[in-house]
Parts: sequence; C-alpha cells; structure tokens
Amino acid sequence: MRTKPAESRRTAGSSSPDSLGGDELGYDFRIGSSRQPLLFEVKASQGEVGQIELGESEVPTAQRHTGSDRWRILMVTSVPEPSRLRVAMLPNPFSPRGRDLYQEEGGALRLSYRL
Repeated sequence: MRTKPAESRRTAGSSSPDSLGGDELGYDFRIGSSRQPLLFEVKASQGEVGQIELGESEVPTAQRHTGSDRWRILMVTSVPEPSRLRVAMLPNPFSPRGRDLYQEEGGALRLSYRL
C-alpha cells in the first residue's frame, strides 16, 4: 500500500506564514519559534502497514537534519476509517533512532513501517 502526502499543507500548522513548509523545502510545516524548530513531513495511508515515499526535496532535508532530530514524519493511518484513524510521530529515517525502524524498499527511497 503506498502512502500519499496529506491533501492540505496549510491545515496542520499555525496560520503564520513562517510555520508553513512546502515541497521545495522538504517539509510540510514547522513548530517552534526558536532558531531550531521541529520540521514535520505529513504522510497518510489507508492502513497501519505500508510504505512511505520521500520526495526529492524531502530526502536531502531529512539528511541535513540527521544529527539534530529536528526533521520528523507525522504518519496518519487508516484515513478511510475515522474511528481507526491514528497519528504517529516517526523519527527521521536517517537518524540513529530511525535507521532500525525502517526498511528500504527499492530504487526510490521507499520505507516500510509497522505501527
């Protein structure tokens, strides 16, 4: 099962233009007003097991933040079934915490997960 990015990038963050990310930035929104805010990429799936596909701007952004633990994935699962919907914060796949959580799945960067 493949995941798709969240439909709306503007609903997850605050209304401040500074909190919004974008495809070219490698994240969907950021939280925190400090010099090192948390950066979140939102992914969604139909179930609790599937694949996450990171885009061409997401990979280098995640790699740049490997040591800081600032870049994270918000995984929204079971989207078609609101009673089972779940949001989980997953670590950066390039970070020490994330390396053992994911399994690479092919030529593009596709990662398997199980919640």
